[in-house]
Amino acid sequence: MPKNLFIVFTFIKSFFKYLFRIPSFDIIYTWFADYHSYFPVMISKFLGKKSIVCAGGYESTYIPEIEMGVYTSATLRKRLRRYCATYSLANCSMILPVDDSLIKNVNTYLYSAEPGKSPLYDGIKNMIPGIMTPMRTVRLGYDADIFKRKDEVSKTRAVVSAGLIMNGYEFRRKGFDVLVECAKKMPDVKFILIGLNDEHYEMLTAMGIKNLELHKKVTYEELIKLYSSAKVFAQLSLFEGMPSTICEAMLCNCIPVGSDVNGIPDIVGDTGIIVKKKDIELIVESISKALELPESYGDRARERIINLFELGKREKELVEIVHGMFE
Repeated sequence: MPKNLFIVFTFIKSFFKYLFRIPSFDIIYTWFADYHSYFPVMISKFLGKKSIVCAGGYESTYIPEIEMGVYTSATLRKRLRRYCATYSLANCSMILPVDDSLIKNVNTYLYSAEPGKSPLYDGIKNMIPGIMTPMRTVRLGYDADIFKRKDEVSKTRAVVSAGLIMNGYEFRRKGFDVLVECAKKMPDVKFILIGLNDEHYEMLTAMGIKNLELHKKVTYEELIKLYSSAKVFAQLSLFEGMPSTICEAMLCNCIPVGSDVNGIPDIVGDTGIIVKKKDIELIVESISKALELPESYGDRARERIINLFELGKREKELVEIVHGMFE
């Protein structure tokens, strides 16, 4: 079946699925604005029902260099995706971004290594000028009983980073390319990269960097052990919403080093180091400083996540919002 015809068939199938299911619900809650949110929002609006879209990041930006975001019209599929996301955000009852930066933002880190290039102005209000949908930031929450340092695992002079690396765009967006360069410049420090696809695992293995430890997908148990073994977690992304990996690592007492992007600075606070510019020497210096910080910074990192982003806090806010929509 031709790709465009398959898209049309899938859309028609989705329409009838939601048409028969949505009438039995009072409110529709959708993660992210994309293809899948279009019919739930449209049918909810037609039936006079409430709908919420949680914005995680992809619907809040467009970065062509790494194919990040829905706001492009390069192909029929991408035009359709842009329309679906824009319609969903403009017509739902409320948008719940996971970070304030997804509402309106200036990303000064992204092009900081390119002299003369302007920063990126993104966020939903920049991408959809004039949008009137109410927005309220509701942060993600994390379970400190699941993500905690393994007592039997000792912290070592290591830097860990994790992400779901499905392609070269994600490899760059998550800052893995930068960490590989740092590993070359810091041979006495172990760098642990988690979540690689087969292509990047094989490519990096072939490079033979001795202090680079590579992992494909791992279990939660393995992930927590790896977090527990590293003193520093590095989140050097070009764009994020509110990244979960850094929060989970901080719960495992990792000292965070993060790029000055979206929700990362607010997550890190005064428990680690924020890198203002995409510059390898500056990043190496920042990682070196973090490795020399006392382990008490890791304890503070855990406490920060517990205090600000505890799982029950998100649950309470969501319940409050839903009840408020029916008062």
